[in-house]
Formats: sequence, C-alpha cells, structure tokens
Amino acid sequence: IAIATQHIFMAPVSAIGAAAPILPTGEDLPATAKEKTISYWSALIRGSAIKNGHNPDIAEAFINKDKEVKIGDRVVHPRGAVLALNAQEATERINGKPLLAEGVVDSIADLTKKAGLKGNVVAIEPTGFEQMAFWLTALAPLLLLGGILGAYLEFKIPGATLPGIISAICFALFFFGHYVAGLAGWEVVALFVLGIILVLIEILFFAHSTIVFGVVGVFLILASLLWTMIDRYPGQNFFPTGKMLAVPLLNLFIAIIGSLIVIALLARYLPRTSIYRRFALMDSNPPGPSLAGVPREFTTALALKPGMQGTAITVLRPSGKARFADHVVDVVTEGEFIAPQTPITVIQTDGMRVVVKNATHV
Repeated sequence: IAIATQHIFMAPVSAIGAAAPILPTGEDLPATAKEKTISYWSALIRGSAIKNGHNPDIAEAFINKDKEVKIGDRVVHPRGAVLALNAQEATERINGKPLLAEGVVDSIADLTKKAGLKGNVVAIEPTGFEQMAFWLTALAPLLLLGGILGAYLEFKIPGATLPGIISAICFALFFFGHYVAGLAGWEVVALFVLGIILVLIEILFFAHSTIVFGVVGVFLILASLLWTMIDRYPGQNFFPTGKMLAVPLLNLFIAIIGSLIVIALLARYLPRTSIYRRFALMDSNPPGPSLAGVPREFTTALALKPGMQGTAITVLRPSGKARFADHVVDVVTEGEFIAPQTPITVIQTDGMRVVVKNATHV
C-alpha cells in the first residue's frame, strides 16, 4: 500500500518491509508456488514503485530475499533476507534522495504540515452500533452466564417472571451483538429457538418416555451459541479450523462451568432465602378459601388407587395439593403443570407418593 502512494512518511518508532508471501498458518509456501508468487508480485510491485517515484529495487527486496539493493557503489541491502527498514533507515538520504520515506512525523497535524496538505482532516471512528457490538461480543461469556442462570431460576421459581425476562434479554443481546459485528445471521437464532422448543417439548410431553427431543434440543442450542461466536470470512471452508474454534470454545466453556458452579450454590442456598419462600407460598396458597380447616389425611388413610378422580387445589408444578372426596393430599405429576380446579386422575401410588395426571388427557 505504501509503495502505491507518491509520498511516504513514517512514525518515529515504526518499520516497513519483510512482506514475503506465506501461508495463512504462518508456514512457508511450497517451492513452486513460492517461486511463482514472488515472481508475480515482484513484477507488480516494481511497476507500482516506478510509477510513484520510488526505488523499484527497494520495493522488490521487501518480498524477495534474493534481491540485492545497490545504489551507486554502496550495497544498501545484501541478498539472503527480505528487506525491512525502520524510520531512520527509510529516511536516510543517499545522493540527495531519501531511501524510501520523505520524513518522520509525530502526529496527523505534523504530517499535514510537512506534506503540505490542504483541506479538512476526516477521522473515521467506529459508529455507535460498532462500539456496542464490540462490547457485546467481548462480554459474550457473561451474557451466556446470565442467560443460563435466568433460565434455571425461571424453572426453579415458576411464579417469578423476572429471571425469564433477564434470560431472554441476555440471549437477545448475545445474538444481537454478534449480528451487528457481522459474525452471525438469523439462521443461528432460528437454530437456538428450535433447540429451546425441542427442550420444552421434552419437559412437557416426553419427560418419562424418551430423551431424544431433549438431547437434540440441547445440541442445537450449544451449536447455535458456538457457531455465533466463530469469526468467519467469505471464501473460507464451511467447517471451522481449530484456531477459529479456540476463542468460541473458551467463551462457551467459561459460561457453562460458571453456570454449573452458580447453579450448585443456588440449589443449596436458594430455598433458604425469603425470596424463594415467598414465591413458593404464592404458588402453593393461591387466593381463595383457606385450607386450614380442611381435614388433612395421609394418602394411605384414603386408600387411593389408580383411576380415582380428584381435583387439583393448587398449581401442580409438578407437585402440589389435590382433593379426593373430603381429603386433601399431596400429589405429584410426571412433569406436566396442572392449573388449580383441574380434574385429575391417579395413575400410580407408592406409599405416600401419589402420581396424577390431567384427567382430560386420559
């Protein structure tokens, strides 16, 4: 790029050159490909240097280690290594002409003064959305952590809607930041939503029969999160390389490990908090007649059997209370949520444990 300009200025601590072609992995090109590439670019860069008034030998020596640079009787650069110049070397005058750069400048203002440039200086700054995308992508592990923990608390405390809202906001910001940064499209969001739907289907309808929906759903969720963070450019292979996966895997690993640690702490200490007890009481004691005067009997006293009909008194999420005849007993579903005043049927009894389901689904 510098050779393609007519005037070159350098910062006090800077260097130019050492531009030999290599593979994206940092390895050297195969012999035939290297010879062909250097030959082509040497001709191209020499033409550009001549057009813009620079020494073509200097330009070629930047990419060709076999090029010797000689000005008059002085050998400026021997063959055997690609040429690289610092600011002082590039501005050295030989026979009254600078080797490459016209001068050294400390700032844009200094550059405009020494180069004699006129007009306004226009600075290109990141837009608001670009800055937001930078921060959102940098905070990806924290957003994933917040999304996972919010979803856990939403299921742990069904009466609370705030954790679910926080979870949705965290995941939305995660996908939005990577979308604005150009790293993800709507297809990864569709995969994520599909994964959530499959997990919900597993929980609500197939909790005790199959794990296929849940496994596929979790796989789609993790794949969409990982794919969103992969830095992909046009022309690259469909399957990412190990280098492309390194940072996304690290972010996902940090989020998952952090979530497991926090969830373990919440599972142990959350039930002891007043907030959890308040929501638990709200769910187990809905507005209506008090249950204080209702006879409480153990299930064995009523001799409940599969097929007996009753009515849910509280929300079954999945456990709660139900009325059978004149008795109020503790019951549990197989995972489904049942609203109060819903007819239920006993499907299994095991000592004091009574398993029920919605009678309308029998």
